[in-house]
Amino acid sequence: DIFAEEGPDANICVIGHSIGGWVARAYLGGMSGSSTAIGRLAQEKCTSFVTLGTPHTSPEGALVDQTRGLLKAVETTPSCSAENLAGRGIEITCVGSSGLGGNFISTDLEELVAASSYLPLLGRIGKDVTGDGIVPLDLAFLDENHSRRVVVESCSITGGKVRHAHVLPTPWNLLDGYAGSIALPEDFIWYGSEGIIDDWAQHIQ
Repeated sequence: DIFAEEGPDANICVIGHSIGGWVARAYLGGMSGSSTAIGRLAQEKCTSFVTLGTPHTSPEGALVDQTRGLLKAVETTPSCSAENLAGRGIEITCVGSSGLGGNFISTDLEELVAASSYLPLLGRIGKDVTGDGIVPLDLAFLDENHSRRVVVESCSITGGKVRHAHVLPTPWNLLDGYAGSIALPEDFIWYGSEGIIDDWAQHIQ
């Protein structure tokens, strides 16, 4: 549809949120094995790639790999590296939040949830570990020599902390991938909120 509307010279920016970021990275790196004309054209025309709250690495100290080895496979595939993608002319921007700390000794629900996510993903928690409440900042970036790092903390309009998402999954999502999630209040700030988008959308090429 993009090429039908914009013509064959249109450029493509791929934007991936959370798991979608490394799935898109795998696609751009050719791991899908797609040989369709559309797939080839999309890869040839991609000029920028933006990830939002995406865990790009699974460190050795992690207590668990929630992707069951998939992220590690992407991480160790040369064609999916930031160096390779940048070498193909794709400008990479990785966006992560430093808005929320994690603490198991707290009455703050968000701090408790953040700690229960940061610890297994990163292998540690502490005052120096921050993130978006789900993905720790340390995991949100690719090689800085071949990608841009954008750190967001709070909304320029409301001052609200930048969180991982604006919805909550429900048990129904496990049974039906198309089932709707629970929408959080409008003042619940995330990467796609007004006051945050401008921090990273300027890098779309």
